[in-house]
Amino acid sequence: MKTIGIIIGSEDEAISKNYYQKHKKKFGCLNELIETFDYIPYDYALYAEAKAFEKKYNVNVIPLDGRNIDIKSCNLCYSIFCLYEGGYNFLNDGLDAYNHYMNVIKKTKAKVYPSPKMQEFILYKKRYMQYLEKKGFNLIDTHYIPIKSYKQNKGRVIDKIDKFIKDNNYEKVILKPEFSAFNRGVKKYKNPSKYLIQKYLDNISKKTEYKNLLLQPFLDDFNKFWEVKTFWLLGKNIFSYGQKWNKNGEGYFTKPVSKGGKLNDSVVKECLKIGKKVIKDIFKDKEILIECRIDFGCCIPNSTKKFKYFINEIEISPVVGQTDSHKEYFHLFGEAIVKHCSI
Repeated sequence: MKTIGIIIGSEDEAISKNYYQKHKKKFGCLNELIETFDYIPYDYALYAEAKAFEKKYNVNVIPLDGRNIDIKSCNLCYSIFCLYEGGYNFLNDGLDAYNHYMNVIKKTKAKVYPSPKMQEFILYKKRYMQYLEKKGFNLIDTHYIPIKSYKQNKGRVIDKIDKFIKDNNYEKVILKPEFSAFNRGVKKYKNPSKYLIQKYLDNISKKTEYKNLLLQPFLDDFNKFWEVKTFWLLGKNIFSYGQKWNKNGEGYFTKPVSKGGKLNDSVVKECLKIGKKVIKDIFKDKEILIECRIDFGCCIPNSTKKFKYFINEIEISPVVGQTDSHKEYFHLFGEAIVKHCSI
């Protein structure tokens, strides 16, 4: 019998109490993994959903601790699926923890999904953004800032940033660290000056372990329109939803109009057309993804194109919640993981 290991360990996006009560039997396997059933993080829930398909696919599904991953446990597995991926290690425990995690999943005898190479391709955003750009997809204008280069020659890097801002007449900009999530390290500036940018870079370079930053124009329209988030399982769109942010930086959501929400169905339709092309290219050029989320933002500055949405982000082990869809779908994720990992 094949053993499938699922890497878990987050504290994010707990499932609803109603969902737990409705499917309580499935979650018995979490007795020794969580402290309370009042808060079940999404990755633990997906592990339980996957485990429920053991009999159907004649496999053994086991949990692997993402924060304490070791080669011995991984080598017990035929395959491994990473719900808790390397980005979590970096955010929670730093660069050494990230490097350890990546070294283990690179050295294990087990098949790893997504592959370490694919995880790095997505985590290092510059790589996949340049890939998408070459493929002709709409992206926001981005200037990449290596922290190593900044430490070696601050004046030169600051001058390049200043030139990027002035050449494009950007009155507002946003700086985002690579490997960041949940808006950590993100900074917005109105009328950015060399002094402000340098102050930010000095702080980031001294107090964090980020290796690269992305500098982009800050779009006033971004939060006026819904950011469209599209979820995919093995290349098929499962659902899509819209997200905005309130004054406190908290996200709130809506469904497409056809599902009872406020998100324009025609916008979703166009985003899905683009998403299908992205999925097709990645499957052809890189590897098949069990799960994927492609996010679209609006609007591209000074664009003459009719459809002004752009690809804002790609996640291949995305956090999944239950406020986003008009129907239950966790079991679909669970089965997709087991089905593909048992091949």
